[in-house]
Amino acid sequence: MYPYEKKYDHVVTVEKDGHVATITLDCAENLNRFGEQLIDELGAALDDVHWDDEIRVAILRGTGPVSFGPGDLDIIKTKLAKDLKSAREVMFEISGLLKKLYTIPVPVIGLAEGACLGGGCNLVLSTDIVVASEKASFHELFVNYALSPDTGGLWALQRLVGPMKAKALCMLGEPIGAQAALDMGMVYEVAPADEAYARARALADKIAEKSPVGINHVKQISNRLHDYSMDTYFQIEGDYLALGALSADFMETNVAAAQKRAPEYKGF
Repeated sequence: MYPYEKKYDHVVTVEKDGHVATITLDCAENLNRFGEQLIDELGAALDDVHWDDEIRVAILRGTGPVSFGPGDLDIIKTKLAKDLKSAREVMFEISGLLKKLYTIPVPVIGLAEGACLGGGCNLVLSTDIVVASEKASFHELFVNYALSPDTGGLWALQRLVGPMKAKALCMLGEPIGAQAALDMGMVYEVAPADEAYARARALADKIAEKSPVGINHVKQISNRLHDYSMDTYFQIEGDYLALGALSADFMETNVAAAQKRAPEYKGF
């Protein structure tokens, strides 16, 4: 990350409990806006989770009424609206953050409990599975400011809802509620507001019980699927299946079944 002025004590926290890490955007006073400090600290949090062998699932959430905020006003003025070089500099950092999210070996469950605006909306939509509170909303607001989506917006949206709906959401620039997002395929589940984190955690715990080998392979194949030809896909499918069959976790599955006990996965 290039040098920047750190304005808050922190904007991201990480809590680990068993095999699950909860990464929280924790700057409600700034609406969890997408700024340089958030990019820096969220990237560091994803790196921390990536290299922690005990963590098998991450939950990404935000505090306050705006769970995932839009671009920080300062970064818009000093970078995006300054000159092309400065804009490319910050967009390079944002794209690097999104690439970490897509390629980190553990699944990331995005938890939308409040408003998800602009870049923050696209951040949560780039997670592997989205759980939404009934109070959540999603707003591709860029066109209202003569802009096109950033933070991987169309990349995520078109994979989730298809080109036509993605273009409509981005061209209209209007917010949609949790149920509409569920109907479109943007989220996996809608939960009552007071149960949203518990539902996300229950989902994380179920996934964490599975082999990290198989879970990681599912994520990596799925997140790169749009790059594959049919021939490439079948080659990748066979290679990953063989890698799984050669893993200690696969052997443990068979041994545990023979011994009539739950498998104890190691992740290799």
